[in-house]
Amino acid sequence: MRCKYCNIEIACKSKVCPLCHEKIHLDASVDLPLEETQELPSVYPPKKKDKVPVKKRLLSPGTIYTSVALAVFVICLVINLRITPTIYWFACVGAVLVYGLILTKHTILSNNSIGIKIFWQAMAIFAILLALNYIIKDQISDYVPHWLWDYGLPIILIVSTTVAGIYTSIAFHKWHSVILDALAVSSLGFIPLILYGCGVVHNPVMSIICASLSSVAIILCAILGRRTLISEFKKKFHV
Repeated sequence: MRCKYCNIEIACKSKVCPLCHEKIHLDASVDLPLEETQELPSVYPPKKKDKVPVKKRLLSPGTIYTSVALAVFVICLVINLRITPTIYWFACVGAVLVYGLILTKHTILSNNSIGIKIFWQAMAIFAILLALNYIIKDQISDYVPHWLWDYGLPIILIVSTTVAGIYTSIAFHKWHSVILDALAVSSLGFIPLILYGCGVVHNPVMSIICASLSSVAIILCAILGRRTLISEFKKKFHV
């Protein structure tokens, strides 16, 4: 018999696939012996699904923070529209609350890899700066909003690349699990230079520094962790 879900050959007499735990649909046109048509016990124990109690889910730190943050945002929105309707400062409060959610759920309480945690932190900080930029640019006449793209984004990516590099150098004993994350985070450093080519960035100094640091980090990863990288790429692409 062959499972149509995971396409493995099943030699034992079982009506449940031992790999994916799905029911095996037999062809009705095939005549099976009587003992094979009867209900047989599963060769492997059934797949257990851990059910989290509703009370435990409601009292989890992520749920509590989300509820409090939503209440704070609604209160700030009402106050903003009632007292200062021309200054949308509630957007900045919302960005800070979103950053707190990402910090809590995707960094502190998360089991994600270091690369994903750094990525979420960088995007959250950039979102806060973007909200500030949006609010301030309409309030100050001589305000220059390009600072976010000229300096803010490159600095965030420089810090992200530096943190990833420091963590990778400290965790050299487990490079197989962090070196790909370091490469992924370092490759983000070329984004400001690409934006400069698209005309979004006006002052390319920080963008060039960011891209240079990313290049150095990628070259060091390729030289020092060459064997680990080759091994990990073979695993990822099943070579």
